[in-house]
Amino acid sequence: MSAILVGVDGSDASNAAVRWAAKAAAVEEVDLKLVGVYDISTSNYAPGLIIPQDVVDAIKQDATDAVHAAAELAKQAAPAASVQTSLVEGDAARALLELGKDAGTIVLGTRGLGSIRGLFLGSVSTTVAAHFHGRVVVVAAPGGDGPVIVGIDDSPVSDAAVAEAFRQASLRNATLVAVHTWTPLDVDALHGYGIEPDEIARMSQEAVEAVSERLAGYSADYPDVVIERVVIPEEPAKAVLDAADANAQLIVVGSRGRGGFKGLLLGSTSQKILHQAECPVMVVRS
Repeated sequence: MSAILVGVDGSDASNAAVRWAAKAAAVEEVDLKLVGVYDISTSNYAPGLIIPQDVVDAIKQDATDAVHAAAELAKQAAPAASVQTSLVEGDAARALLELGKDAGTIVLGTRGLGSIRGLFLGSVSTTVAAHFHGRVVVVAAPGGDGPVIVGIDDSPVSDAAVAEAFRQASLRNATLVAVHTWTPLDVDALHGYGIEPDEIARMSQEAVEAVSERLAGYSADYPDVVIERVVIPEEPAKAVLDAADANAQLIVVGSRGRGGFKGLLLGSTSQKILHQAECPVMVVRS
């Protein structure tokens, strides 16, 4: 299993990501790679500006200090983890994607304020989550020791997420909560359209059976994982977020991806969950 890579910038968000990643690396028995990225290109300041060498040195020193501090944090969080550190100059998202080619997972905080300017959602985290070939975990909050949550539909995108969610639940000895919404309308809206309660119950039961059938193969692969099914009429992101209270360990979502840097976006459900979740969110490419 390949390494877990963490973008480090010394912020509280980055520190939360480091702690989470250290524990995950220990659980998965893989190396933890902490990367500090610093960018001294003049486009970040003013075109044509020559940045004095002492400023360059100070920026690099900040990044160096952040990486060393992160290594200490990682050792405290997971003494058994194997920790490696490195420092890279350049655009943070591109640098992490390049370095991540040999990693299975990239972990990021949501709102970095340190020397990697812009390690926050809407910038580096979203870019990496939309383009990375493996798993990307965005740590908005540390999460608890409760269940792993996964959103499930009838797409290949969902299949990749469900497979990974089973693996994560098994690694963490956690219950897996599989959330499926068979219509984006809630019960009140369905009633408003004149759909009778009996009909809603019938459609719900059909959806439960379809979900159970879809999960059966994974259950055979991971017989140790206890599954709870949440099958409801609801907007998908809201249903997943409602299922994940502050005690949830992880939310797993799928992402459509075709590679490259052209027009590639996370789906709207994944975006909404990333922005609003109160626990770590893992984005899995199909």
